[in-house]
Amino acid sequence: MIVMYKYVGWRNDTMYLVPTPQKVEKKSEVLRKRAVKLTSEIADLRILKAMEKLPCDDGGIPLYITYSDTREEGYRICVSNEKITVDGDGINGAFYGIQTLRQIFENKEIFCVEIEDKPKNEFRILYHDVTRGRVPTVDSMKKLIDDLAYYKLNQLQFYMEHAYPFREMHGTLSESNCLLPEEIKELDAYCHENFIDFVPSLATCGHMYDILSLPQNAHLREVVDYKPKYTFWYERMIHHTINPSHPDSFDFVKSLIDQYIENFTSEYVNICGDEPFDLARGMRKAAGVDVDELYFEFMIKVINYIKSKGKKVMMWADQVFLDNMERTRKLPEDIIMLCWGYDSVPPEERVSKLEGTKFKKLVCPSSSSFYRLVENKRISEKNIQTMAQYGAKYNADGMMNTNWGDYGHPCSVELSMFGIVLGAQKSWDFEAPVDEELYRAMNLLLYKNDLGIEYLTRCNLMHEKAVFVKFVRYYSNLTHEYEVPWSKYPSEENLREAAAEAKKIVDELSQQKWEEDEFRLEMIVAAEGTAVIAELMLKHMGIEIKRWTDTEKWLEKYRTQWLKRNKESELFRIEELFRHMEEMPPQNKIFTYYGPEMNAVIDIKNLEGLED
Repeated sequence: MIVMYKYVGWRNDTMYLVPTPQKVEKKSEVLRKRAVKLTSEIADLRILKAMEKLPCDDGGIPLYITYSDTREEGYRICVSNEKITVDGDGINGAFYGIQTLRQIFENKEIFCVEIEDKPKNEFRILYHDVTRGRVPTVDSMKKLIDDLAYYKLNQLQFYMEHAYPFREMHGTLSESNCLLPEEIKELDAYCHENFIDFVPSLATCGHMYDILSLPQNAHLREVVDYKPKYTFWYERMIHHTINPSHPDSFDFVKSLIDQYIENFTSEYVNICGDEPFDLARGMRKAAGVDVDELYFEFMIKVINYIKSKGKKVMMWADQVFLDNMERTRKLPEDIIMLCWGYDSVPPEERVSKLEGTKFKKLVCPSSSSFYRLVENKRISEKNIQTMAQYGAKYNADGMMNTNWGDYGHPCSVELSMFGIVLGAQKSWDFEAPVDEELYRAMNLLLYKNDLGIEYLTRCNLMHEKAVFVKFVRYYSNLTHEYEVPWSKYPSEENLREAAAEAKKIVDELSQQKWEEDEFRLEMIVAAEGTAVIAELMLKHMGIEIKRWTDTEKWLEKYRTQWLKRNKESELFRIEELFRHMEEMPPQNKIFTYYGPEMNAVIDIKNLEGLED
């Protein structure tokens, strides 16, 4: 029997809205009709399209929308049984007022209400990785853009390294693993319809692994004699940096910029510039060359080139900046610095060191969905709130919430949405509450199910016991040189618990159907995938377990879900990993970690005296 689960709400006296408005005055009178009659003569097609998403009926309550001829974002709403008015400070404000009205009609019981609201932050951004695993389809991105508009974000950026048909990638890409120019232009126009600025973001120094691995471009990388020794995903993270002193490097980057940004109408360009790891590994560093100075000289040329095109520059305020605050004085003052940190308590100095400088700055937390099959709600909730606190303390100009795709982007966008919506709440107002009321609002508006966050929490706790990244690193220890020793691998107890809890979740969710059913389906796939990870790791440790999963059948489900919203892109890498682990015979080994220089390989059958 399939049980239809739908949000029914906890309290009838609360209006659930995200982001939380600045001022809400609820009346005692209950709204008698749940539809509006469009009466305003609106010339702007964007506002008309937004109004059409409201519940409309000729017998509905008359709706009047007004706004001034500006782009101001504040608005006022008055809801009564006689009429409903939305008064925007500008056209943007009218659009956001309509989004709030849409959310009002989602509530179980609607009271007459007056709302006055305005964002406290200029920049409210989602930064979405499209280059290291999942390349989204246009339709799926339009769905995400609709969601961003609904929660009043006003900017979208794609993280781009190579997933675009650059001339410099000639012969290595197809439509199935990159975004085409016409697709980006279509999304740019759709963002404009939804009052979202679509900003090009492009790696221009570090994180150019794929493009600089090609034979025709390899001479431009800092580490010329590079030979990979770890898994592909980790190699891509830690290499390649372009050689800033090579005479052809700047023209190479200029070509990438010219090809990419022509598809966007935004006045901003994010040149990234983060984590130039290879500069510290090359021969010049060993010879005492000031590679930081080389970096700054190169990035200043990139900045000036962007500015020569009439664009404004954003870039990551990476550690190289924090270690060279005097050198940052050379940079133009109108740059927007992106201050990132993804731990539950991220380093405060990444924001504090820019206090009192000439730059605008944004705090950049994360949805904490990288390395995983399901977002880490425990980390993202603390991380986003802490970065918002830093933003308020050090006068940041907004928030850019990141949704990264490290290690093949195993996590779907559905299972990243808690962090994305939480980021929208904090982007609107750094001091906006994160409490049970917000949870109820997210269950109502996002999951449309009473149990949405409860199941997400259970999936997260389950996955932490057998997380995807440790599965990859265990595989690396069996097949490659050792990778980054974050911690010891999961214990037998944790792996068994993960597999058992995953089965409970799959059994329960398989008997349900949600109004927004993709969340349920993705949770089932993530839970079953976690059990596959746990059971395969136990197998290779030589520990007997009665399996309830089938790797190949799970991969079929994973592929089905992936292709609903993404191109084929790099799905094959994840499939190859699981199939290889399935086919390999048991290794009867575990790997543990005691210090930065030690990785012990231990016979699972001889554990006497092994310390925890």
